[in-house]
Amino acid sequence: MTATPANQPARIRLDVPGGRIRVEFRWEGDRFVHRIWVDDIESCHSIDGDADTDWPPSPPIQQLSLEDINGAPVILGVGAAGRGHWSISVESEADGNALKFDLACRYRDEANSLGSAYQTDDRAQVTALTGSLNTMGPDEGTTDNGADDKKRPTVRVVPEDTVANGSGAGTQRWVYRIEAN
Repeated sequence: MTATPANQPARIRLDVPGGRIRVEFRWEGDRFVHRIWVDDIESCHSIDGDADTDWPPSPPIQQLSLEDINGAPVILGVGAAGRGHWSISVESEADGNALKFDLACRYRDEANSLGSAYQTDDRAQVTALTGSLNTMGPDEGTTDNGADDKKRPTVRVVPEDTVANGSGAGTQRWVYRIEAN
């Protein structure tokens, strides 16, 4: 973890042992955002909403920790926005070239839009393990990080299955990996 001002949560970073890829979460506004680095070059970053967005493009994670689970580092987190509560875990995969993201959202009313969105380049590949993957060209995606991102495609992983109780409430989960090319 990296030192930050006293009024902000610390950055949390997960390096894949012996690998080429890492993730770094940093506090921005009211949530953590994250970037993926391949061979020490930023390859993709999450597209995030703000405090006024009930269903942001990526989960609004407000609490994160780096834990040791079965001898391996794992990032665990939770967050909330609107009428939804999100959870996340991020771990390295055994081959040393990929990170696995496992996310879920529990909501009280019908969810408008769930998933994880990234601006990415050709150094990293996103693959949906559950859910589905949508890719938009550089001019089709949304971006919040300036003109340079207009050259990068947008990738979005969305859940497929809903576990609902008949009242519009439910839980959705999506799992994906980001791999160094």
